[in-house]
Amino acid sequence: SAMVTIILRLCSIFVMILLGVLARKTRLLDSDTTNRLAKLLMNLVYPALILASITENFTADALIRRWTLPVGAFGIMVTGFVVGRILLPLFARTPAPRRRNFLFQCTINNYSFFPMPLALFLWGDIGVANLILSTLGAEIAVWTFGVYALNGQGLSWRSLRHLLTVPMFAIAAALLIIGVRDGVLVSLGAGAVLTGFAPFAEAIRSGLQLFGQATIPLAMLIVGSRMAELSFGHLWSKMQAVIVLLRLMVIPALAVLIISRLPLAPDVQNTLLLVAVMPAAAASVLLSELYDGDVREAAATVLLTHLGSIATVPFWLAFFLNR
Repeated sequence: SAMVTIILRLCSIFVMILLGVLARKTRLLDSDTTNRLAKLLMNLVYPALILASITENFTADALIRRWTLPVGAFGIMVTGFVVGRILLPLFARTPAPRRRNFLFQCTINNYSFFPMPLALFLWGDIGVANLILSTLGAEIAVWTFGVYALNGQGLSWRSLRHLLTVPMFAIAAALLIIGVRDGVLVSLGAGAVLTGFAPFAEAIRSGLQLFGQATIPLAMLIVGSRMAELSFGHLWSKMQAVIVLLRLMVIPALAVLIISRLPLAPDVQNTLLLVAVMPAAAASVLLSELYDGDVREAAATVLLTHLGSIATVPFWLAFFLNR
């Protein structure tokens, strides 16, 4: 059945994560090495995948038709923010760092690396390309609504500058390449130029694609290494239970309800459904440190929601994905 297939795919993801935990526990990785691998991933490996995947799988017309992917991902995060903001008064007596963490965890989920292997298993390279395109909207949500949730003092240019990352530049470069390839050159009648350059372009793209394929195993290795150092504090607090319920059931239910009612292309709808049902963002631990949130609470939420997602993600995907 569909649910069994998704559970098995999810188990394969956790196998990769457990290898990361094993590498950390056996000291093949330490904190410094994990940080260096994360920088390698974000600044070289993942951007290579972005460039190869988007330029291979999209034409200019297809990109224009899929503007709903980044907008939809942004809307999913805003939906979580609204839910968290409505329920925040329930924790009026809770310390401010934990309240800020609660609102951030409701707002931002693991929209990129955790769903990526599932997108690959379910839909192949085009699924990964669609997911990457949707992250544009999710990233904007992180550095606007997400930062607002964590600092409680509104937005600043300092937070928006964080949008200037190598993956974001890679997305912009891929869009520019497609625009020039399918727009400017075609309108100029430069077919001969395109034909002559095609073998070189394909050699470059193939090299980037091969290099970028390390993104998923490397990302899971890093997630596992970081999970191995997570704190188990606050695991059974009232707030923690509420966050897990909201992050895995309530917010996905609202997002799925909205997405399923919109007139979206089936592959766009599927990608947004996948993003909507993901567990808490692993990056919340690092951002909590940056913006004085509750780091232990964030770590516990990441751990609990990822474990819980083994049950909830197959449920959502089995019943609501377009076949």
